[in-house]
Amino acid sequence: KCGAVRMAQAEADVPATSLFGADRRLCSADVLSPLEVRARIEVAVLNFLATLSSPSSPAIPVLPLISRKSTNCSLRSGLLSDVSSVYLSYAFCKRSLMRENDAKAFVRVWKVMEMCYKILGEGKLVTQRELFYKLLSDSPKYFSCQRHVNQTIQDVVSLLRCTRQSLGIMASSRGALIGRLVLHVCVC
Repeated sequence: KCGAVRMAQAEADVPATSLFGADRRLCSADVLSPLEVRARIEVAVLNFLATLSSPSSPAIPVLPLISRKSTNCSLRSGLLSDVSSVYLSYAFCKRSLMRENDAKAFVRVWKVMEMCYKILGEGKLVTQRELFYKLLSDSPKYFSCQRHVNQTIQDVVSLLRCTRQSLGIMASSRGALIGRLVLHVCVC
């Protein structure tokens, strides 16, 4: 019963325990250098281990993720321009090992962060598809389809508050051109 109370209290304090500061009215993803992303991953791991090994009240922490539901989205109009953008408000959802449905998703987040940490350390970029094959060979129990990887990437973006590109993940292939290229030279 005491553990359940601690878990409920931890879930109630999710915004307060968010890993990285964010404006309470606006949550956006930052474009970060590989070193900054690796530092955020290290902070996430250290926070997880600190909570897990706390002598006063050890508990398995929840992962505070910004909710990506349509009810958490707003439109912001530019003051000095005609540019508008969609952003996420400060509402959270949680990933926890304590909930049966969230347990695999919780582990997936850590696996993707581990793989991104390695990729960034090597100075490489991968496509989402390449990441899927790496994770499928490394952890087939958790990543059986591309959808799992895509959703988990969004969870990691939400947790670390950085872009996919900052994580070393590209949405498309590396090439600028695909297919047959024909050049016509005009002699004038």
